[in-house]
Amino acid sequence: MPTNLNKLRLSLTKHGVHKIAYLISAFDKDEILNHLSGDFNGINIDYAQARSILSCDQNDVVPELWNQIKKYGKEDIFDVVFISNIFSHIDLINTMIKGIENDCIIKRGGVIDGKAYTNFAHTIDQFGYSIEHTPDLISFDISRIFYKYYLSKFIYDILTLKLTTAGWNKKNSLIQECQNLELNKVFGLSKKDFEIWMQGNIDIDNQKLIKVKAKRNFNKGIKFKTGHNTKFEGDVTVKAFDKHTATLTHNLIQNNVFVILSNKYPHDEIGTEVQSNIGSIDIVKKRGSNFTFYEIKTSDDVKISIRQALSQLLEYAYWNNIEGVEQLIIISPTQPTHEATKYIKLLRDKFNIPIFYQFYNLQENNLFDPI
Repeated sequence: MPTNLNKLRLSLTKHGVHKIAYLISAFDKDEILNHLSGDFNGINIDYAQARSILSCDQNDVVPELWNQIKKYGKEDIFDVVFISNIFSHIDLINTMIKGIENDCIIKRGGVIDGKAYTNFAHTIDQFGYSIEHTPDLISFDISRIFYKYYLSKFIYDILTLKLTTAGWNKKNSLIQECQNLELNKVFGLSKKDFEIWMQGNIDIDNQKLIKVKAKRNFNKGIKFKTGHNTKFEGDVTVKAFDKHTATLTHNLIQNNVFVILSNKYPHDEIGTEVQSNIGSIDIVKKRGSNFTFYEIKTSDDVKISIRQALSQLLEYAYWNNIEGVEQLIIISPTQPTHEATKYIKLLRDKFNIPIFYQFYNLQENNLFDPI
């Protein structure tokens, strides 16, 4: 018998997907199902819904992957729960496919309607993927999933569990079965890129991720939100020689600098991954109606870090035409050279660009004053 995705069904009118993520964060996998009835932070979740999203077996054993994902950040738990939720119901699978084909816009009544639409749109919003959310549509950006090289193994396991539930006979590989069912379209990937991603061999090129990013049209160019979702740091080395190490170093710096800035500027608002019409800004400090933008770069070559960050910061501030941008700051774990210091000062003095460079000492967790 072929795999039958119609076997993937859960109640779409019961709400609680994001609450399951909180329970995963708080409890061992074998305890999660014991805390669905309000004893932890007032969280109430339908038992059948929880079982379906967690992919429990017939004996209600929760898969080990939910303990493993706890080693990573809260946002990473959100990502895996989100994917698991989508593949728990064929209508959500088709909703994501149609949404991506519609420039990452899901419309009420397109595939799902009523309470089912409201719940799914709320989940997208709660997990931090939404760009615009109205009563009749929600636009989204799921690109962050592909920037985390370590998530593909969890998503591989989730897909294995879901397709097994759908009757997959396992006579071919998981990747081949997903390609045959065109499930790559849920992620906005070609069949070949889906295969590469699932094998964890290579990062997906940014240009190919445009398909999973909704266009932004924020009023005044920015959608500021305070706060920070702690990211996975792993074993960080001082020098970033490859993309994986660079990602972990970036995460470490972002986690720590958010705390440093929050302590240094207690009366200002600090937010990370702040969305603009161009893209997400690493860190934003907001004082009244004025902004400071921070871009983190991890190259051991200070010139490369400045070149990469400068272009992004200029686009964030001036392509968007955001009012009230006071400072553009490059943060790097590489000490600035004399030439770099002169160059940064020249850009300020000659071209009136409010650009600065801040050295972050990885070993000492110390953010030096901007130069």
